[in-house]
Amino acid sequence: MIDILLKSGELIDPYSNLRGQLDVAIRGDKVVEIAPDILPTEATKVINLQGKLVLPGLIDLHTHIYEGIYQNAVNPDLVGVSSGVTTVVDGGSSGCDTFGGFPLHIIPKAATRILCFLHITRTGIMIQPELSRRSDINLEKTVKLIGNHEDLIKGVKLRAIGPAVPTMGIEMMHLAKQAAREASVPLMVHIGDPGVTNGTTITGEVLNLMDPGDIVTHLFTGNTGHIMKTDGAAIPEIYEAQNRGVFLDTAFGRFNFSFDIARRSLDKGILPHIISTDITKPGRQNTVFSMVEMLSRFLALGFSLEDVIRMATLNPSKALGMEGTLGVLAEGRVADITVLEEISGDWVFRDTCGEVLTGTKALTPVTTIKDGKIFTPEWGPRPWGWLPELLK
Repeated sequence: MIDILLKSGELIDPYSNLRGQLDVAIRGDKVVEIAPDILPTEATKVINLQGKLVLPGLIDLHTHIYEGIYQNAVNPDLVGVSSGVTTVVDGGSSGCDTFGGFPLHIIPKAATRILCFLHITRTGIMIQPELSRRSDINLEKTVKLIGNHEDLIKGVKLRAIGPAVPTMGIEMMHLAKQAAREASVPLMVHIGDPGVTNGTTITGEVLNLMDPGDIVTHLFTGNTGHIMKTDGAAIPEIYEAQNRGVFLDTAFGRFNFSFDIARRSLDKGILPHIISTDITKPGRQNTVFSMVEMLSRFLALGFSLEDVIRMATLNPSKALGMEGTLGVLAEGRVADITVLEEISGDWVFRDTCGEVLTGTKALTPVTTIKDGKIFTPEWGPRPWGWLPELLK
């Protein structure tokens, strides 16, 4: 018997290079069959998804979900299974001195899969500025903690901004790289400093030190330290990093996404690999809203539906070193599935710099299946639900 049968949806899986109207059969926590016209009499529960998109479970590579410990963190299930996302990755809320609440308090209560990047600083971002001097970093403890939690901690996080830039300079990057290399994990680096309007930036130096598989996040930030020069060209270090195999993540956040920088970067051949939110409690209320709205923003920027799905499934799974395990919808794999609806309209999207972009397509969550369990989306982050603003 089949526990759940998803009927007549349009399945899109970039990992398998598969797109078409196909049924999906689930038994327990696994996908057991993908085929046209699976008999509904074989299933305990049948869900008709005619006209809906059936996708691998979405992965949000940059979130802040250390709820109850970091003051701006959001509930992981609110931005996870209740929002069409099956895996969320905390982007450095905690450091080696403050990580213990994740395995003890956060993960046991969450239905959403949680992974983490451990901040290079001892306290994470719970005390800000989190980094101003060498004693804010404990390399030995950081590396040891990652080794003790290798199934949970998938990388090191550094914010290459703040008062440590003029005081420590590129030393902060060397220390973060040392920790990542000793722990055999990638490094995620935040660029773009909203607190600086005309000051020192080390973005180019940072990019030069990034290895294949590392992740630069806030690719399209409009803040000091962004990737475009005053003459309209992109800094050469971003091309070199892209060619070297560094992952380019777009993480929106409260202050770090510019449509102008995005368009100029795309025109110069800088192509992001990953769409993520950098979602926090205030970000969900005011700027980011949801992962599906992020995907809709990229549709409005000219990306195809296949592009945005790849950037939220296959590519983040590669960045996590989990390709073929997460972000895939195939027989024999875990039943992590996101069902979305594409809705036409005259939609308005805003960046964090005050610019407006319009688009004709918006995505909304319909159903989420995580480890074979069904979750219904909650109302949505806006007063009217999940959809963006309508053009007036």
